[in-house]
Amino acid sequence: MTDPSPTPQSGTPLWQPSGTTPAPGPLPYQPPVEQPPYQAAPPEQPHHQGPVSYGQPQPYQGPVQQLYQQGPPPYGPPVQQLPYQQGFPPNGQAPDWVHAIPPYRAAPAKPSALPVEPKRHSQFLQTPRRRWWKLPIALIVAGVAWLIGSTIVTIPALVYDVINQKIDLADPTALQNYVAGITTHVTPALFLANNVGIALMIPSAWLGLIIYGQKPRWLSSVVGGLRWKWLFRILGLILIPYIALEALTLVVTGVPQLTWKPYSLFMIVVILFTTPLQCAGEEYGLRGLVNRLFGSYWSSRVSFWIGGVVSSVAFMLLHTAQDVYLNAFYFTFGMLSCWMAWRTGGLEAGIALHVINNVTAMAVFPFSDFSGVFNRTAGSANPWDVLPLAAVMLASMGLVEWQVRRRKPIAVAAPGASRVEDGQFEG
Repeated sequence: MTDPSPTPQSGTPLWQPSGTTPAPGPLPYQPPVEQPPYQAAPPEQPHHQGPVSYGQPQPYQGPVQQLYQQGPPPYGPPVQQLPYQQGFPPNGQAPDWVHAIPPYRAAPAKPSALPVEPKRHSQFLQTPRRRWWKLPIALIVAGVAWLIGSTIVTIPALVYDVINQKIDLADPTALQNYVAGITTHVTPALFLANNVGIALMIPSAWLGLIIYGQKPRWLSSVVGGLRWKWLFRILGLILIPYIALEALTLVVTGVPQLTWKPYSLFMIVVILFTTPLQCAGEEYGLRGLVNRLFGSYWSSRVSFWIGGVVSSVAFMLLHTAQDVYLNAFYFTFGMLSCWMAWRTGGLEAGIALHVINNVTAMAVFPFSDFSGVFNRTAGSANPWDVLPLAAVMLASMGLVEWQVRRRKPIAVAAPGASRVEDGQFEG
């Protein structure tokens, strides 16, 4: 029997039947519940139509509790901080895989093509990139380029003279006489071609300098360009002794017979515009390139004499003079121009001297017969022709030295040293 009033005091739990209560029988049979067939989720609508339902508002839960670390962090070795990069943690700490990469080593820097030690103009090819085989290559490249260029500009002048003088090309005797008289009978067209051809020494010298890795602007001076103010200053000073010489010549010999010629206007234009370029071409080709090529070794004084003598001999031979006095004049003129480049650090003084010398010598060409200007056979000059020019050149030398001591132009430079310090190189 069951307890008629079960209580906690009776010892029988309220939920447990007594021992005499029969056990419940099996549950009656129930058929299985049919499962609805699988249905895919409806496709997402591209745009929601109508107002949005946000559901029931949630009750206020109070402020979010912040978890704070209790006490200072445990001591550990310092962590190497790296600058923040994309992909690294914001604190700059590199991940473990970064330390496995070997340190980066920069590629070896290219040697400087400019002097890294103070050098004068004649030594400016004494650079870390200097190689012995560059000297003959630079000479060949510059020489071949100049010969090709001068030949190209001479051909039109020859064709013009043949047509103008009505030379019969079918007559070998007439053609031979014309070729033989080119050096002794110079026409205005050949004079122009000669000036332009010599002026092409400037780009030819640039090509030779590129073999050494330097830019063309370093051919003009040790500061990397032509110093125009310095050039015009020396030009004005050197003009003074040459004007004095011309005035003295007029007093001694009298005024020459000058008449207006059919080519006078043409020659005036040619002399004024192409003779300065012709003078600059000889300075760039001989004092700028040849002097430096053979002066790229040894000390300052030795390189001056080696480069000066070689370039002055080349200057003398290019004039194809057979007279001893003319050869002495050309050699002395070349050595003086080399000294000016060595003393001033650039070609400006030599260009100024060359321009004044040639322009004053050609001043009478437009009004006289200048066809024998290239006649330099033996006996074509005498000491009285050379000595006055030698005196004027010595006076010009003194004026340049005076200006060097007064103005102190940069004559020694090491432009490659600053680029070595900055990690930049010229080439």
